[in-house]
Amino acid sequence: MHNLQLLARRALPALLFLMASLIIATSGHPQLVKWFGQLTYLPVISLLIAALVAMKFSRSRMVLCCLLLVSMEFTGFWPALGELAGVTLPVTAILMAQLGWLLWSRDKGFAPLNATISLSQLAAVAVGTTLLFHQLSLQPQSWLAPINAWLYPDLARHFSALEAVFYLLVLLLGLGRLAFNPTNNHCALFVSMLMLPILQYQSQPLVSQVALFALAVLFLFSIILDSHNMAFRDELTGIPSRRALMQYVQTLGGKYVVVMADIDHFKAFNDTYGHDVGDQVLRMVASRMTGITGGGRAFRYGGEEFTLVFARKDADQVEEHVESLRRSIADYKMVIRAPDRPVKKSRGKKKPVKKSGLRQLVQVTCSFGVAEKGKDQGSFEAVMKQADVALYQAKKAGRNCVKLS
Repeated sequence: MHNLQLLARRALPALLFLMASLIIATSGHPQLVKWFGQLTYLPVISLLIAALVAMKFSRSRMVLCCLLLVSMEFTGFWPALGELAGVTLPVTAILMAQLGWLLWSRDKGFAPLNATISLSQLAAVAVGTTLLFHQLSLQPQSWLAPINAWLYPDLARHFSALEAVFYLLVLLLGLGRLAFNPTNNHCALFVSMLMLPILQYQSQPLVSQVALFALAVLFLFSIILDSHNMAFRDELTGIPSRRALMQYVQTLGGKYVVVMADIDHFKAFNDTYGHDVGDQVLRMVASRMTGITGGGRAFRYGGEEFTLVFARKDADQVEEHVESLRRSIADYKMVIRAPDRPVKKSRGKKKPVKKSGLRQLVQVTCSFGVAEKGKDQGSFEAVMKQADVALYQAKKAGRNCVKLS
């Protein structure tokens, strides 16, 4: 469910932006025609700029994607390769397969060996796609008859049934990758794949120019978003980090409440169940923190500490919301796998494994310290210090409670 929410939040805006660009391009507005007529190489320059920025951020797949899209603007490039190989190259299919390969692979950097491997893989994908289309074209096409009947006449003029099947399969594979790992980088690569059949269908120079320019803008925006997340999002829990907290502090007025929260006995929990389970606990607590009511914003301060900030609130208004959060964390039961569960299957002869049949349930609690900005406290750090004092009082009071400064 979380991945689907991320997919909707990241992919839908990209698709809407691209569709809006296509609608504007197909309108053929005279001013747009004039601009792109005067700036013929704007899409190429934009893609090369995006490639340079991606290189700076070690996004090797995006660099290769930009270069592949640039090759589309040089109309003689692919036909020349086809003449050299003695075949007609299915250009759109090759580019889609290559982008699909990039989508499923990982960033390898720009070391000479890694760059050589990446380029060799893309070349192999191009050769494999060409051979596939060549061999299938020699086979009886009766199995494609239902596809031909399904294709609208207007589509059939631009796509063969074989191409339609290939595009659909590649896009479905790409969508699967996107569903499991919906990063901004993957969204940009998938949208690029989706754009290629559309460009083949339109076959208008202006539409191609606008679409490639829009993709370059999308790539740059994707890099900016990823960089922002790296700087201001905690990698483990996904919630805003301490740096984001310090940035948010600058927007606060003269009235706010700071809550410092700490997971009770977290070090002992880690020592008992291991760091993997400890990470699960941190993610669970973070998810509860982000669901805080009353207008609070949650941040991971560091380690097992979290910070909540309530703008334009006082301590009395906040206390019931923090208490509700404390209960939701304390009531949550985590399932820990049984200690006698085998990690790996034994080699050779299989032996029966005795199972306990019992699930070990554990619960964690948090302590909270609440402080509001007073007239004698001029800085956020001073308010946070008071919240820390209240947190220490909660620890001394037996933990799993809320204390006001």
